[in-house]
Amino acid sequence: MKKVLQTIRKLKLIELKVAKFYFKLLEDSSSAIFYIYNIFSFTVIVLSSVLIILELINEVPTPIRPLADRIIDFASFVIIFEWIGRFILVSDFFDDLELNYFRYGNLKKALKKAFVPKLGYIKSFYSIVDLISILYIFPPLRLLRVFALLRLFRLGFYRFLLEGFITVFKENLTQLAFLVIIFSIFLLFMAFWIFNVEHRHNEHIKTFFDALYFTFITLTTVGYGDITPVTNKGRLVVMLTVAGGVGLFSLFTAILSSGFIEYLERIRRGMIEFKTLKNHIVICGWNETGKYIIKEIRENPKLFRKHIVVITEENENGIPKECFIKKGDPTKEDVLLSVNTSEASLVIILAEKKELLNEDTIDARSSLIALLVKSLSPRIYIIAEYLKEENAIAARKRNLANKIIIAGEYLGKIIGKSVIQPKSLEVFEELLEDVTMRIFPLKEFTDKPITLKELLEKIGYLKVVAIYKGKRLVIAPPLNILLKPEDELVFLDERNLF
Repeated sequence: MKKVLQTIRKLKLIELKVAKFYFKLLEDSSSAIFYIYNIFSFTVIVLSSVLIILELINEVPTPIRPLADRIIDFASFVIIFEWIGRFILVSDFFDDLELNYFRYGNLKKALKKAFVPKLGYIKSFYSIVDLISILYIFPPLRLLRVFALLRLFRLGFYRFLLEGFITVFKENLTQLAFLVIIFSIFLLFMAFWIFNVEHRHNEHIKTFFDALYFTFITLTTVGYGDITPVTNKGRLVVMLTVAGGVGLFSLFTAILSSGFIEYLERIRRGMIEFKTLKNHIVICGWNETGKYIIKEIRENPKLFRKHIVVITEENENGIPKECFIKKGDPTKEDVLLSVNTSEASLVIILAEKKELLNEDTIDARSSLIALLVKSLSPRIYIIAEYLKEENAIAARKRNLANKIIIAGEYLGKIIGKSVIQPKSLEVFEELLEDVTMRIFPLKEFTDKPITLKELLEKIGYLKVVAIYKGKRLVIAPPLNILLKPEDELVFLDERNLF
């Protein structure tokens, strides 16, 4: 069993690295890489779909058909690349395999159980669409190329892009409408002017539509050259038209670019996604501890996919870019609601130091935030940091949070222990750096009472460091301790497990 577990552990580390890579590209909407890649992917899929449609109606010119085929095939490989990523991200396969191997002691059965979530993804709508749309890449199935059009259904993955365009246009509709009116008036006026001075002398401007076409091409500063003015008055009108076109299109560009920049900034801060976030982590307040919390979350194989929202009124400098930032006061209920706190899986309340606020006031703010979060959803797990011991004790009595931590308490205990046993500090450092704990209910392994010795002989896992018997924690339990199905086992889960 140990050799099998050791192999699973190595594969699990590889899976974690690959999953983190794909998560950044496909799911981490707080990352700039996510938007760059998805814009690229969207462009490739749309272009290939258009080429497939043109190919079906025989509208692709013969000289560019080889290039069109390459683009369509390239889009298929992009789909395969993304399908593999989503297949990996749907579950932690090797983590599930390890757990099921502990539970059943049978590798074949463990493999079947661990593969269940993957099978669910394979049967999902988008997965089936992706698989059918790429079947034609196999030579015997080239006749199925028409099914490549099904990739258009994948545009659902990119709805944030379409929503972005719609939002920017909606928010700037008044300015854009005003510019369109000005542009239309200017176009008609200059077209009438150029027609008036040129139509008697220029063989290419015989009708008002000719003048309108010429003015529009000039106004957009394209200038095909198929029509040119032949009089000095006409050349003067063209110069004025070009000057006006540069100004008007600069205004169009300025309005749209500023709108998109503002929209992207709101995306980075998470303001677009706040209402749709679920099972995320909310950090209320900010201090130096927050950076270490986020680092641990991002390195944790079970938590790195969770979105993190930081609510603070203070300067956001120092907050990692992979977090969404909500500027606001976390003691206000509407601010907590705006980040969908009621759907969060964890809320961390940090003692945020502010000017003119003493420690008692800061702790009172933490208590108020905890009460507000509990009122939104009692099921949310809350971790709160307090500055003063007496305030923390009062909060524990009132059960304001699931876990209450006094700032500096654990650091003081560790240093205090190391005064008596200096080498113990190295042990604590190793536990914090390279070792994590995993807690499994005993019922994962057996439904009957069993001694710890019998359990260890059954599963071959020799690093049980503690047992939860109800709310009581038994550290370094004796081998003859009797375990019940409702008890929980605490295992060491480190890099070099065996």
